[in-house]
Amino acid sequence: MVKRERTNYLIQSVCHSLDVLNELACAKGEMGVTELAKKLDLHKNNIFRILATLSTRGYVEQNPASENYSLGPSCLRMGQSYLLKSDLVTRIRPVMIELSESLEETVSFARLINSKVHYPISIASMRPVGVSQRIAKTLDAKECLSGWLLMAQLPEDQIKEVCSNESTVYKKINDLKSKEKHVDNAKLDKDVVCFSQVVRGLSNSVIGAIEVMVPQYRVNETQVTREMSVAANRISELFAGDSIPLNSKIEKEVSGKKEKSIESAMSTFS
Repeated sequence: MVKRERTNYLIQSVCHSLDVLNELACAKGEMGVTELAKKLDLHKNNIFRILATLSTRGYVEQNPASENYSLGPSCLRMGQSYLLKSDLVTRIRPVMIELSESLEETVSFARLINSKVHYPISIASMRPVGVSQRIAKTLDAKECLSGWLLMAQLPEDQIKEVCSNESTVYKKINDLKSKEKHVDNAKLDKDVVCFSQVVRGLSNSVIGAIEVMVPQYRVNETQVTREMSVAANRISELFAGDSIPLNSKIEKEVSGKKEKSIESAMSTFS
């Protein structure tokens, strides 16, 4: 049996449905059919049918007053399921909570996936004045410190591919190649300082990065970098005994699930 590229199995309607969910997840508020159609360059009738389908399963819900849409409770259930079952989240959450409580600041864990930075864990500061958490956020890797730091760990050809003609971004990433941690207060709001440190696992593989966000007026750089390093080492030790790197484990698990789904789908037509 000849293996085909996974892209050959893509179902356009499913991709469009996921695009709609992604737009609603990134939106600051509700979105209407017309706005979604413009954003995704799809016909309004297609968007309406997708929303109607997702609504019956609880993945989106409509505001009767505005007739606009937002994410529904089924998305929350799936997110909670991920948090409960994720090997990464289960292992490192206690360390991240302890770091947040120790610093009394907002801390997050960032992972680089396909030039995007994802935040599966984010613990908000309990102080009256603090930086909002980034749980379930997705940012362009070129637009945040953790993204720069994680991209700097990639092979040179991958860095160039992601940066393409953006020489300024490439230079920033290139300057971080020999660094495991960095502090930046220029890219973000002028009142916020961002700290980030790479976390490694088995065979020096990159797991992700710890990120600490602190209001400028109360920054204690020595304390933050010291405790962030301690947390990074603790997380590294949690994965040091694994027989395969975490990233490879995740890729293998996801690949296996996709192959099983494809085989199951194909069997219904055989």
